[in-house]
Parts: sequence; C-alpha cells; structure tokens
Amino acid sequence: MAEHVTGDRVYAEQVRQLYRLSRPAYLGTLINSSILVFALWGIVSGTLLGAWLCAMFLVTGARYLLYRAHRGTNPPDEEAPRWARRFVMGTGAAGLLWGLAGSVLYPVSSLPHQFLVIFLIGGMMVAAMVVLGPLRQAFLTYVLPAFIPLIAMVFAQGTTLHLFMGVLIIVLLGVVLGTSPVLAQIVRESLRVKFENSMLVEQLSQANRELSERISAQQSAEEVLRQTSQKLEALIDASPISIMARDQNLRILKWNAAAERMFGWSEREVLGGTVPFVPPELEDEAVALRQQLLRGESITDFETMRMRKDGARINISISTTVMRDASGQPAGFISLATDITERKRAERRLQMEHAVTRILEESRTVEDALPHLLRTIAEASGWVYGARWELDKAANLLRCMETWCVDAPEVREFMAFSRLRTQTPGASKGPIHQVWGSNAPVWIADVAQEINMRRGPAALKAGLHSIFAFPILVGEEFYGVIELFGREVRQPDPGLVAVVHTIGSQLGQFMARKAAEQNLRFVASHDPLTGLFNRNIFNERLHQALAQAARFERSLSLLFIDLDGFKLINDTHGHNAGDALLAELAARLRTTLREGDVIGRMGGDEFVVLIEEFAEVSQVAEVAKTLLDTVTRPFVLHGQSCQVTASLGISIYPDDGSDAQTLLKNADMAMYLVKQQGKNSFRFYSPQMNVHLMERLSLESGLRHAIERGELLLLYQPRVGVRDGQVTGMEALMRWQHPTQGMIGPSEFIPVAEDAGLMAAIGEWALHSACRQARAWRDLGLPMLRVAVNLSHKQFQQESLIQVVREALHRVTLEPARLELEITEEMVIRNPERAVRLLTQLKEIGVRVVVDGFGTGYSSLSFLRRLPIDSVKIDRSLIVDLPRNSDAAALTRGVVAMAHSLGLTVIAEGVETREQWEFLHQQGCEEMQGNYFSAPVMPEIVPGIVRQPAAAGGRANVQTLRSRRADGDTDSQT
Repeated sequence: MAEHVTGDRVYAEQVRQLYRLSRPAYLGTLINSSILVFALWGIVSGTLLGAWLCAMFLVTGARYLLYRAHRGTNPPDEEAPRWARRFVMGTGAAGLLWGLAGSVLYPVSSLPHQFLVIFLIGGMMVAAMVVLGPLRQAFLTYVLPAFIPLIAMVFAQGTTLHLFMGVLIIVLLGVVLGTSPVLAQIVRESLRVKFENSMLVEQLSQANRELSERISAQQSAEEVLRQTSQKLEALIDASPISIMARDQNLRILKWNAAAERMFGWSEREVLGGTVPFVPPELEDEAVALRQQLLRGESITDFETMRMRKDGARINISISTTVMRDASGQPAGFISLATDITERKRAERRLQMEHAVTRILEESRTVEDALPHLLRTIAEASGWVYGARWELDKAANLLRCMETWCVDAPEVREFMAFSRLRTQTPGASKGPIHQVWGSNAPVWIADVAQEINMRRGPAALKAGLHSIFAFPILVGEEFYGVIELFGREVRQPDPGLVAVVHTIGSQLGQFMARKAAEQNLRFVASHDPLTGLFNRNIFNERLHQALAQAARFERSLSLLFIDLDGFKLINDTHGHNAGDALLAELAARLRTTLREGDVIGRMGGDEFVVLIEEFAEVSQVAEVAKTLLDTVTRPFVLHGQSCQVTASLGISIYPDDGSDAQTLLKNADMAMYLVKQQGKNSFRFYSPQMNVHLMERLSLESGLRHAIERGELLLLYQPRVGVRDGQVTGMEALMRWQHPTQGMIGPSEFIPVAEDAGLMAAIGEWALHSACRQARAWRDLGLPMLRVAVNLSHKQFQQESLIQVVREALHRVTLEPARLELEITEEMVIRNPERAVRLLTQLKEIGVRVVVDGFGTGYSSLSFLRRLPIDSVKIDRSLIVDLPRNSDAAALTRGVVAMAHSLGLTVIAEGVETREQWEFLHQQGCEEMQGNYFSAPVMPEIVPGIVRQPAAAGGRANVQTLRSRRADGDTDSQT
C-alpha cells in the first residue's frame, strides 16, 4: 500500500514538475516559431507561413492557459492523470505543428534555410528532453510527430547531402529517445527517493519522540525502546539509501551497508570518527554544514560532491535531521545520502550540448568559437586540458590550433609543448593518430599504460593520466581532432562518448559553414578575376584611410590607372587572353607596391592605387613611373608577346579633395587628360582642369539618347486655390532619370540641351507628353484641370512654336483651355513686339499664358498692360522669406496689388509653410503651389489628390518624391 501511495505521489509530482518546467518553453516556442517564419519569408509561401504561425500561437496560447489553470487550481494527486492527459494533448499538437514546419514549410529551394529548419526543430526537441523529461509520454507525443515528417522530408530530397542529413537526424532522434527514458527514470527515482527519505526521516523522528516520551514517563518503556532501536537499526541496515547516525559531537555511531557501498569505508573504519569523505577543496563547505547542524538546523536535499575511499568523486544528495533531547538540544543526527552522480552527469552533458550549440550559434569565426567550446566541454565533463588539432590537407598533417587548460604551471607547460608539435601520418600510434585513422573516438584510461604515445612522458610529468579524443567530422570527411586530458585515471564514459559524437558533427558542420561564408565574403569583397579589392571594398578602405589622414593630419595619394590598347588585345586575341593579361598585371602591380598600399580593380581595365605615409610628392611620382614600367613590360599570351601601356592620373589629399568621391573624380580627370595628350604617362590633378566641361560633355552625350531611351519623364505638382483648397491645375516638371547619375533636375540639363540644339526636340516631347496626360485625366472623369508647361528661351524663340502647340493639342484632341504655357519676364523683354504677337496668337488658340517668376524686376506696369496674359506667378525668392522678412512681404503685397489692378490671377509658387499660406490668404492671392500642399508626384497619383481635396490651408495626403540631384532646381520641389 505504501509503495502504491509513493508511486501515486511520484507520478503527481512528475506532472507538477512537467507544468512548472513548461512555462519558459511557451515563450521559447513563440520566439523560435517567429524567427522561423521571418527567416523563411520569401522562401516558402507566405500564406502557409502565416497559417502555421497562427496555429502555433493558438496552440501555445492554449497550452499556456492550461498551465495557468493547473497552477491556479493546484489539483490533488488523484487528478494527476487527467491533467497529464491534457498536457500530452497540448504537446502532441505542438509536436505536430513542428512536424508540419519540417515538411510542409520545408524550404526545398534553399539549403541554408533547410539547415535552419533542421537546427531549430532539433534544438526544440533537445530542449524537450529537459522540459518534458518528467513524463515520457509527453516527450514522445512531442518528439515523434516533429521528427518523423522532418526525416521523411529530408530523405525525400534525394541528394547525398540530404541522405547524410537524414541519417544524422535519425541518430539525433535515437540519442534523444535513448536519453529520454534515462532522464525520466532519474527524475522518478529522485522523486521516489525524496519521498521515501522524507517518510523515513519522519518515521525516525516519530520513533525518537516516542522513545523520549516513554523513557521520561516510565522505566518499563526500556524494553520497548530497545525493540524500537533494534527495528531502527534493522531498517537502517536494510535500507538501500546510505544512512549514518552521529552523536551530538558529529561522531559516527552507525554506518549502514549502503554507505559502505557508496563511499568504500566499512563501518568499523569510520565508527567514532568524523565523516571521512569530504574532499579537501570542499572543507569550507563541510565546516559550514557542521555549524548549521550544531545550531539545530536540519539539512534537506543538499546536493554536493564527496569523495570515495579510492579517491573518486561522486555527487550526492544528503538530508540530515536533528534528534533532540528532552530539553530540545541536539542529541544526535541521522543523515541520508543518495548517489546522484549519473543524474548530474546527464545534466552536465545536456547543459554542455546546449552551451556548445549556443557558442556555435553566436560565434562569428572558428577562432572565436573554439576556445570557448574547449573550455565548455572540458569543464562540463571534468577535464583539465583541451586542444583542437586541425587537418592541413595540402601538407597532410595535423597542427595544434586552439588550446585551453586550468591555471596550473605544469599543465601550461604541457600545453606549450603540444602547441609546438605537428602530427604526421604513421608517426605514432597515439590517440590523435588513432582518431585520424578510424574517424572514431578514442579513450585512454591510464596514460602510463599507453606505450605508443610520444607525448605520454610529458603528460605524466604534468600530472595528466587520462585522455579522450574524438574526431571533427562533416559526414565522413575528417576535419581534425579534439583531445581532452584529465588528472585522474578515468574509465570510459559511454554517455560522454555518445554526446561528443554529436558535438564533433556539429563542430564540423560549423567549420564547413564558416569556411563557405569566408569564401563568400572573399567573393563579395574581391574581384574574382584578379583577386584585388573590388570597387566597394576599395571605397571602404579609402574612407578609412581618409579618416585616419584627417585625424593625424597626413597626406595620401590616389592613382587611377587605365590601360591603353586593352580593347585591341580582346579583339585580336580574345577575351580569355584579355582576362589572363589582367590577372597577370594585377599580380605584377601587387608585387611592385609596398605591403601597406591598397590596390583595387574598379572594373574593365581600370585600377586604383591608394598610397599612404609618403614624405614628398616626388615619391608618388616615382611610384607612378614604376607602375607604368610594370605595365609596359611584355605579356606572353597564347605563346605570343603582347604589350599594353597605361594612362595614370594622380590626386593628393587634402590638396585635391577631402572626400573619396572628389579624389577619385579628380584622379580620373587627370588620367583622362593623359589619354587626350598621348597616353602612356602620368599626370597630377590641378584645379585648372575643366571638370565642368567634362561633365557637360557627358551630359550632352547622354541627352542625345535620353528621349529614345525613355529616360525623360514628367512629374506634376498640384496648384490649389488659396481660399478653398481645391486643385485647379498641375505644373509639368521635367526630370531626367539618368542610368548612372540618378534623377537630374532641369537646371542641370536644360542649359546643356539648349547649347547642343536639343531643346526643340525635348520641349516638343514635354508638350506632347503633358497634353497626352491631360487627356488621360479628362478621360478618367477628373474635373477641369489645366496643365502648365514651361517654355525655355530657345522654344520661345522658335518660329514654329504656334504650329507645335496646335499639333500637340490636335493629336490628343485636347481642349486648348486645359493647357497653360509658362514664360518668364526675361523672354518677353528681349523682343517685346514679337512676344506680344506670339502671345496673342496663343490666346487666339485658347491656350492660357502665365508669366513665371514675376516680381524679379524686369517688367513695368505699362508693359504688362500690353501683354495678353492670364496670370502671374510670384517668384519663389519672394515667398521663401515670408512673412518674417518685411521687404519680401512689402514686395509681395505690391505684386499682388499690381496684378489685381490689371485683372490678372496671382499664383504663388514655392509655398512651404502654413505661415506663408496664411499671409498669401490675407493678401488675396488666388492660387498657390509648393511642398506645403504637395511635392511633385507621378501622374498616377494625381487622381487620388484631386478626388480627395484638402481643406483650405490643408495638405494633400501624398508621399514626397525626392531625387538625388534635383534639390537645387529652380522650378522643382523634388
């Protein structure tokens, strides 16, 4: 009956531990599932990921509510099976969802993401060994649904790698399933021992109290006491738990057979003395415990390490109860001890596996990970020295890499001795060579018995007597060896051997992955053909060098090299020969330069060299001459001698620029001038070089093809009523989407287009495009919108302007009233008579005319009366200072008053703030445009702005579009 009760209590306590341990697992599940979805987003269907994550959150939430219900009700032992079934249902659902993650969500197209899924599910299952360890049924319902679909999915991929991955997962599953019952049994045995100990201590205490009461009550109780004592001694002798009884001075009175078996001393050896099993290093702890007992304080389930007679350390859990006399003073002590060494080993192994996984996950390089990993493995499993031996495949030998040892001089001496050695095949039959030859762990219990180990005498001199070595593998490929040395003679530990098999594979995969990542980083940072830095990395090094030069007030030089005649090499000998020439040239240049100089390939046949720490500019010139001589040396390509030359431009920091872009540009310009002046030479940059001319030529060349390539585009900035906020029109603003320079504003390319004679074609394109867009908006049912198009000086001077306008309107069947043409005061001042005639013709067509930039001082009131115009647009130079600047405010009032006196509508451009709007509203300005209401937008955004008008003084709900080079445009707010 007692066994049944104890069994029920143990089971009930297992269920309680299951619920207690599960709490942090819920948060871990949510975090890991979120990380998995984030990592797989874009690789796996977003719908499946979202559905899976929602299901995982629902299941985890339900499990957490079950946990809260259990904690809130604190059910009695009789209800434990029911709560266990509920918990198992939750774990089964969670395990099934992880199984779906390993099958339905398996990223077939991405091997790194497959590793992530496998690693994450494997980590969750290993964590389940601890969290679900108290109840094996819960553990199995969680692990099997999660692992089996994953294993099937991995094998289904059909590749050799996936075959090995599947086998490794099966091995992991086997380890997990094999370890789980051990952990569950340890938990059950610990709980059973705990309850039995408590019951035994309670019985002993009760017996002691009864004996004390009977002795004090009557002498006749002596016989009863004697019988009780005999029973107690029999119980102690028969108990499987180590029991010792001590007097009030802590001297041993009783030492049962279990204690003899656990500690190795017989009762006769210990009677009358103090406990002999305290290790020297734990003497302080033992003193504290003795003082606690002498104060009359009991000890319950205290876990510590003790020593056997043969010197071996064991982990024990000890409980001591105080036996008191009639006055309540301690009269003796009874201690119960259980051996928990195996449980502690299992816990340490599990902690070691988790720590190793965390180290490998968090470390950026193998060099970062290995010292921590060696220390973790050694400390967790009781070793004092560890080292990694790495296989040098090219030399076919093992080199000692990372090491770790305890802080002991003799061990450090052995570590230094080992680091200087290498291991070659067949040189020895020691543990390292055995592992190298067999790809299997090797355990040497006593180094003194190993006559084939060359380092054996050195190890024994350092006090090292046992060795454990295991391989680092990726599949079956050997990467190296981890060796561990211990002080004591130590027999093989099968559990540790099984664990390090997994660790060796993990480490091998980590090293292989890091090697692959390093190769990828090299490819990302170096030119694959020449092995030189690519453009991005060279620019990074240049920025770093500039920061150092600025900090320490040093100079540096930039040499831009461009080959002469390289195209001829490609054309005559083929691109393979050209590639070979570039590769050989890169090697020559690296040899020519100093070790600290930086060289990179910018693309094609262009190279850049960064030189730091030179005393005189003449030294840079000497380097340039050496580089040119290096380039001109003949190359042998396909058996033929070929020769190229180079043009080299030089810029100096800080004289020729203070930033990387300027220095590169100036060095490039100097190189370009060398090419213009005959090539095969070098030149220092000078400020007199016409940089602007070169940029202008580049822009002109690009403009000649911009229209046919579709690089020109129009943005539209809304014009709204100042009083009511209604959109009345759109101004078309031209931009050039340059293929390399990004968005360019009209202030940069319009003057170039005019000088190059391209303005007619560009202006005609803009007019046709704006009319076509206006017709499109009309077809969408938008209210009357006038589209304003700016005319350039060249366009206004064209005799065919009227015909161009008519054709643009006719081609799209657009009402002339929907078109506005904006001109400047300067245009009409140059030739007033022609201007009046031309504007009159435009008015006869029905096109509206607006004078842009009004208020800059060109026009007079009498002249404006002669012009057939509809509106004036106040120049932004007046608006920008409103209303704080009194002069700008006064001029604006005058312009508004003048325009109103002539019956003209006033438009304000460049309105950026509410204060400007309020001022214009007070002055009676009719319309405005500017970033305060809306920046220029793409045409497809306009309908939304028009159909959702803002209140007076409000702003349109539209995101600003900002180009990289249009900030300074006079007619642009982008």
